[in-house]
Amino acid sequence: MLYKICGMRDKSNVEELSELAIHMVGLNFYPESKRYITDENDEDAFDSLSDDISLVGVFVQEEFDLVSDYIESYQLDYVQLHGGESSMYCNAMKDLAGVIKVFSVDDEFDFKSTEAFEDVDYFLFDTKTKDHGGSGNKFNWAKLDEYHGETPFFLAGGIGPDDYEIVKQIIHKQFAGVDLNSKFEISPALKNISLIKDFIKQTTV
Repeated sequence: MLYKICGMRDKSNVEELSELAIHMVGLNFYPESKRYITDENDEDAFDSLSDDISLVGVFVQEEFDLVSDYIESYQLDYVQLHGGESSMYCNAMKDLAGVIKVFSVDDEFDFKSTEAFEDVDYFLFDTKTKDHGGSGNKFNWAKLDEYHGETPFFLAGGIGPDDYEIVKQIIHKQFAGVDLNSKFEISPALKNISLIKDFIKQTTV
């Protein structure tokens, strides 16, 4: 199982996180987010991460050239696209970085809408919310049985420290890992490292 920790920006918090067996760290470049990386945040805040931990930039309907600039300045390995980006946009972005395309899921969601995006690296299925993620709410995970595509996916949306048992019970051939965020926070963008460490331990035993 892959572990992606999203919404990081504090240098000392990132240094603590770097000691854990994680695979991806998310940086939020959406200005409306409480976890937004502002110009005042040092680009070297993530230097403590080892080379085998990928940096993921989170964007919402952002201009292509601006995303390109962030990829270069922060040395992003992936971009995570939360808006209504087209499949053409996603495919063009793949020339610059790996692509994680986000889909907002509720009870009416039709997984056929993912078919045009099968060329990206990962999907991320998150709870539908007006705030483009970080709501702390779960969607009905039974909906995942309706996904029959070939692209591996991350599960997001309200996963908390006590959800390790139900996460371990997820059986889907394309389930790649979990995206952990608001339920593991002390405050926006500041993670409780002990809770993350314990969650990883509990889901790997």
